[in-house]
Amino acid sequence: MALIPADNTFALLAVFFAITVIGATLEKTKAGQRVSGVMFVIALAIALANFNVIPASAPAYDVIWTTLVPLAIALFLVRADLVSIVVEGGRTLVAFLFGAVGVVAGAWAGAVLLDLGPHEAEYAAVFSATYVGGSLNFAAVAEAIGFRDPTSLAAGVAIDNVVGLGYFLFIGAAATWPSFKGRFAWRTDHLGEPLEGDDAAQRIPTVIDLAVALGLATLACALGTATADALGQPSYAILYITVLMVAIATLGRRWLRSLAGPELVATLFMYLFFALLGAGADIGALLGAAPALFAYVLIIFAVHMVFILAGARLCRLNHAEIVIASTACIGGPPIAIAFAVLFGWRRLAVPAVATGVLGYVLGNFVGIGLFEVLA
Repeated sequence: MALIPADNTFALLAVFFAITVIGATLEKTKAGQRVSGVMFVIALAIALANFNVIPASAPAYDVIWTTLVPLAIALFLVRADLVSIVVEGGRTLVAFLFGAVGVVAGAWAGAVLLDLGPHEAEYAAVFSATYVGGSLNFAAVAEAIGFRDPTSLAAGVAIDNVVGLGYFLFIGAAATWPSFKGRFAWRTDHLGEPLEGDDAAQRIPTVIDLAVALGLATLACALGTATADALGQPSYAILYITVLMVAIATLGRRWLRSLAGPELVATLFMYLFFALLGAGADIGALLGAAPALFAYVLIIFAVHMVFILAGARLCRLNHAEIVIASTACIGGPPIAIAFAVLFGWRRLAVPAVATGVLGYVLGNFVGIGLFEVLA
């Protein structure tokens, strides 16, 4: 019996918000910068659940699954207008698409070569979704395909963070290798020049900003869910939500690009999602799943690299475009733009964001599509 009963929704949410504060704070420390705040959140939730402070399941957790996760992805897509993505993505977008195809091919090949147990198709779906898009796609696809085993999902997130960190260290080192830079040296003369408008100051969100973003996100969720129900596909509502939100973002691109703060709210919702994964995780089963998933993620990354390098050679892309496209694909816009800043590739800052946002759009379709193929 947990100290906080499952029906005490406010107390559980208070604990989850506290876990989020601790995880986000630790992420800012020198040691925490090497580990995602998500890992701290999951670890804290696992500890509290195993010491019977919080329950493994509760009605509040279902609300996070069914309401906050779709809202989070809708909020992340508020600025996902297709016009800007194509115009600003440029050549980096081409590399990104090759990398995304590589992720799908790697996820399929890994599922064929390895025995991932009863959740093989589900793992392929969530990993392909997160490595084309981001963590929000991981959560959204898990909800869409009914993959709700907290232990299996927590194991996936843990492996993603561990192997993903190694991948970013590797590609960061590769970006400085003379042999790599020499093989992909086309059009590298002006990488340090900024694209127009890429250094606009970030505004502090206002009540109007958040109200508009949340209003549009909830509208897209309502219409997307209703459309899915009407077409007899209620479990795939997230796909219709994605399409509607992209349409809204594209039609209102000039107005919506000035909004501040939607990603902040979406990130908060995702932290709550990872906290509930930790609360329901079984440590023994989590550790048991690690070896196979470790090999699986390595296969995905290896095939991704083969495809993106082949595409770069075919389309004469340079080493910086490869690095930014790959990090946008595997890690999302924050990681990609961090690499652009780190290496002084100011001209690739906007393409890093544009291609990463496209990943958010495509991730759900990729994950659910691969699940249908493998299942």
